[in-house]
Amino acid sequence: MIHPMRVLILSAPVGAGHDAASRAVREQLEEQGATVDIDDGLAMLGLSRIVVDGYRFQILHAAWSWRWMYRASRSPRLIRLLGRWLSWRRASRLLERIERGGYTHVVSAYPLVSAALAGLRRRGRLSVPCSTLITDFDPHPGWLHPDLDQNLAIGHDVAGVDQIQPPVHRFTAAAGARRSVRAEFGIADDARVVLIVGGAWGVGNLTGAARVVDAADGFHAIVVTAKNESLARQLRADRSLHDVTVLGYTDRMADLMAASDALIQNAGGVTSLEAFRVRLPVVMFDPLPGHGEDNARHMSRHGTVVLAQRETDLARLLGDPCYWRDVAPSCSDRAHALFDRPTAAAVIGGWRQSARPIRTRPARAVVRLAIAGALVAGVLEAGHAGEALADGGVSPAHVQSH
Repeated sequence: MIHPMRVLILSAPVGAGHDAASRAVREQLEEQGATVDIDDGLAMLGLSRIVVDGYRFQILHAAWSWRWMYRASRSPRLIRLLGRWLSWRRASRLLERIERGGYTHVVSAYPLVSAALAGLRRRGRLSVPCSTLITDFDPHPGWLHPDLDQNLAIGHDVAGVDQIQPPVHRFTAAAGARRSVRAEFGIADDARVVLIVGGAWGVGNLTGAARVVDAADGFHAIVVTAKNESLARQLRADRSLHDVTVLGYTDRMADLMAASDALIQNAGGVTSLEAFRVRLPVVMFDPLPGHGEDNARHMSRHGTVVLAQRETDLARLLGDPCYWRDVAPSCSDRAHALFDRPTAAAVIGGWRQSARPIRTRPARAVVRLAIAGALVAGVLEAGHAGEALADGGVSPAHVQSH
């Protein structure tokens, strides 16, 4: 008899994308009858403040430093050492939470949390099946862990992963949203509306995008600055902008997308995934350093978005009739086809249904210790009786990956 799944999803408040993806997977799993909890994995590792505040400062004020850190941390050996350190020094609360909750499966939606889980598996401290939910199209190696049971990815050409459809919450625009939103903001019915977003923190070159769209004949820009109130004030005070609507944090993204003809984004985040679902063409403009640059290249290479590196590129694209007639619909079709894949919940549930036996192997250091102990014991026994050696035994280690 297979009992209902009890799943813990470990997210992180780094922007809003990881939490949004976690909620979408919870929705999918609950439709299958699972019981699902979502918790802050970074908080359990005691890293929330340093990671969230540090990343936000870097992206807003020292983007070059984030690019350098993102590139410098790609070593598999460094990632493995990080996971080992996290599992030894930071993971006690995490392990206690998993054990206390009686979960049948754990899903990580943030790479540092995945690294900690992988470290626990290698040390034989965690037997619960674990998956990592990769929300980047071109993932940093820190996302991928062979010590975990599943690596679930939305990108193409990523080795050693299960491809899934983008994990986004299903939302529906209000009836007549296209016309009502345009009427609300005084936008002409025949204008091309371009929605410009920069994630929950309103980061990136949103000002440059707004100026390009505003300068194009017959276009209107809607800029969502989200929690970046300073940027909203700057844009509203910029007298060089004419046909631009500036919004702060909003829960009306479904209606705004229905009113728009294209979306400009810079990182390949959850807003891009939502646009893919509703067939809204996406342009990646002046991508954020590191993950934004990698995601933009990956998506552009596979034809789901168009990449515009500079303002002149964006202006040329918007003014090209061929883009609107041929390229934009083609990109939308390819992007929407990603939703033909199985959901994350289906893949997680299928792994459990397969009842694949869990294989363990001893941790390397412990194996060496055991072999050395056996050799010494044999030498002593062959010579004369010696003092018995105490053997601590071999602890079970991680579950082999698929």
